[in-house]
Amino acid sequence: MDALKKDAIMTQKKGLPFIMASVVIWMLIFLLQLGDRGIKATNMLTFMCSCLLMPLAFFFSKIVKADIFQKTDNPINKMGFLCTMNQMLYILIVMWAFSQKPDAMMMLYAMVFGAHLLPFGWLYNSRGYTVASITETIGALVLAMIFGNATAAAFMVVMEALLTIRLFIELRKESQTS
Repeated sequence: MDALKKDAIMTQKKGLPFIMASVVIWMLIFLLQLGDRGIKATNMLTFMCSCLLMPLAFFFSKIVKADIFQKTDNPINKMGFLCTMNQMLYILIVMWAFSQKPDAMMMLYAMVFGAHLLPFGWLYNSRGYTVASITETIGALVLAMIFGNATAAAFMVVMEALLTIRLFIELRKESQTS
């Protein structure tokens, strides 16, 4: 199991291209929250930002030399894909909020995003993912309720940037022990 996890960690670079992409996406969401176009339009544009995930992740994978689309028999890589896909089920809650509780949609989106990172802590032997998941989920809830969506989105940008740095540090340590 450890050898399979190590292979996934090095091949996928701990999912770093996706986290780097999320920094860009959350920055766009933050900028949308600052605008004055109405909550429905802002929420729709927020959803549309997620369409950038795969192209941005592909771009960042080239920079960090990760093979995020490698065909492999490694079950750990398949587990990583499954952990990512579970977020799609939770997005249904966010879609409900889009129509029924639009002011809470961005907060729920941030909470779902943060929560979906938790299994990657185990998958990639990463304390960074575990801490970010818990902190982002609770932080998005508290900050959005007290200060509003723009503050929660800014928090997500900062947290994802910190997670990016943490993953770079973790990967450097991994490569030194190899």
